[in-house]
Amino acid sequence: MYYIGISAYYHESSVFLTDNQGTNCFLKEESFSRIKGDKNFPQRCLKFLIKKFNLNNENIYFISFYEKPFKSWWEIFYYSINNPIKNKNFLIHHLKNFNSGSIFFYTDINKLINISKKKIIYSSHHLSHCLYGISVVKNISEYVHITCDGVGEGETMSIHTIDNKFKIKKIWANFYPNSIGLFYSTITDFLGFEINEGEFKVMSLSSFGKPKYEKQLKQIFNINNFKINMDYFEFQKNLSKSFSKKLCEVFGEPYLNLNEEANFKKYADIASSAQLILEETMENLIKKAIQISGKKKIVLTGGVALNCKMIHNLSKLDIFDELVVPPSPGDSGSAIGAANFAYLNKTKNKTLNLNTIFLGPKKELINDKKNKDNLFLKIISTENFIGDAAHKIINGEIIASYYGLTEVGPRSLGNTSIFCDAKNSSSVNNLNISLKKREYFQPLAPILLEEDFKKYFSINQNIKKNLEWMGTLCDANEELYKEYSSIIHVDGTCRTQIIKDENSITYKLLKELKKQGSEILVNTSFNISKDPVVFDLFDVYVNMRRLNIKFVLMDDGFYQTRDI
Repeated sequence: MYYIGISAYYHESSVFLTDNQGTNCFLKEESFSRIKGDKNFPQRCLKFLIKKFNLNNENIYFISFYEKPFKSWWEIFYYSINNPIKNKNFLIHHLKNFNSGSIFFYTDINKLINISKKKIIYSSHHLSHCLYGISVVKNISEYVHITCDGVGEGETMSIHTIDNKFKIKKIWANFYPNSIGLFYSTITDFLGFEINEGEFKVMSLSSFGKPKYEKQLKQIFNINNFKINMDYFEFQKNLSKSFSKKLCEVFGEPYLNLNEEANFKKYADIASSAQLILEETMENLIKKAIQISGKKKIVLTGGVALNCKMIHNLSKLDIFDELVVPPSPGDSGSAIGAANFAYLNKTKNKTLNLNTIFLGPKKELINDKKNKDNLFLKIISTENFIGDAAHKIINGEIIASYYGLTEVGPRSLGNTSIFCDAKNSSSVNNLNISLKKREYFQPLAPILLEEDFKKYFSINQNIKKNLEWMGTLCDANEELYKEYSSIIHVDGTCRTQIIKDENSITYKLLKELKKQGSEILVNTSFNISKDPVVFDLFDVYVNMRRLNIKFVLMDDGFYQTRDI
């Protein structure tokens, strides 16, 4: 009997299926449609699951949606009609979208599977975030659960607690339009980056600047009471940009060319100022959560939690005992929270425990052997094919990985990655600039064995768990500068991932690499810029050819692409 959670219509659409007996399958619609951040109803995901698991009305307990559709639509509508003249275009757009939004979730489900309406249930937006967060920690009653995002059902921040009897209580909330998430997204828009995609670029850029606009921004967003001055924003009424002319009076012209030195310095200062506002706001929110809950262990979810620089800097303030951000804290991961809501509805006193970063489908569920043989040629040199892969890397080769289960979250964590030797600055530069075509101010992420971490990096123990899924920055030690300086960001930090699972191919690859003279790999997502991460063997082949990557490490061997 299956529990299914779905997140859709607004950001990355996703589906999570579980039976709480070891069967887990997390899917994103973008993996099938190949549209980055695809927000449409996840019909392709569901068709895949229906076929693979023979889904029907009899073997499904519940299908749970991650929010209450009408409430979500109404909260934004209600705010807009308070200023109908100012918000006219936005209001018309919102009304037109009524027929194509989540309100018709059950209708969309029924087009694919004939299921009883009694089996369709609805969580709430921030509760789904919370229920995903608690699935990655033990002793959940010891934690206070904070959600902070753009907006969900009118809420922009919330604080939940859960007791030993699994009773969840919302103890505080902040409401639209007072959103630190929308504030940061507006700065993202002003700097010329894409909202919901470019926030991590603002974070990277902030390390090159100084918070020279701190005073002005604190007049725009109050870090103490979390109120926003809407005179500077237009996200509530403008479909093409989120900032007003008044913000331009503070910063000057938007969308400047970052390749010009003066523009880069100015924009870096704006990004640094926005980052400071975000961090001080979250510091105050965490203090508030601790004060009203009495708990000093934090689970943080919502899109804002993806800001790993913020996590790193908050850890140094010594205001909490532990802070955990799950691997996919944004709306995509809320499909897992919705499934947990379904499970809790059935059991009444149990929640899912999913302390893993790999919840995607097994590769054999996605592919068949014939396709592998047609597209790839296995390299037969020794039985130690992982050692062969390490040898290629040591000699400057950039290789891909495609093995195990698919990662949850926006970051490739080894199983669908591109690797190079972090000691080889030429390979690092080639991977970052030529292959991935990333902005020159963006750093790449190191990955290494847990046993080697302390040799090269420092981190406060209160956020260490996040290293397993690249959820925080850490500080580079002197030893790292000696041979791995090309992976260190301008502020002396790295977004590092540690590998603990001795059975994983990534662990074995790092062990082989260590024997051959290097202890750190650069790890980046296996995709072409602005495309989704690879999903099936056809994606692997196409991406390798376009990126000019010759070799890929798979579960059963080391392969190269065939000419077809």
